Amino acid sequence: MTINEIIEENRELELQYHKALNTIAALERKIAKLKRENEKLRRQRDILLRGMQIALQISSKEKQDLHLKMIIERIKQETGEFKGESNGRSG
Repeated sequence: MTINEIIEENRELELQYHKALNTIAALERKIAKLKRENEKLRRQRDILLRGMQIALQISSKEKQDLHLKMIIERIKQETGEFKGESNGRSG
């Protein structure tokens, strides 16, 4: 192998190394985003589970319905979903 070939191979290896570093950085950002989304989903699940446990202890059907509606609203607030949107229902 000539010196020029070694230099060229070294350049190619450096390019591959930098591409690998960029890929690692992109994957680390994706992992961080997935961790945040996972934590959000865990909070929502915990809210829902606690709310359902409480609802099961309520004897009045109407109060159960109100409680479950409050849980849904809280989850909507947590997720930021449906802000300013109408759900198409009247009343």
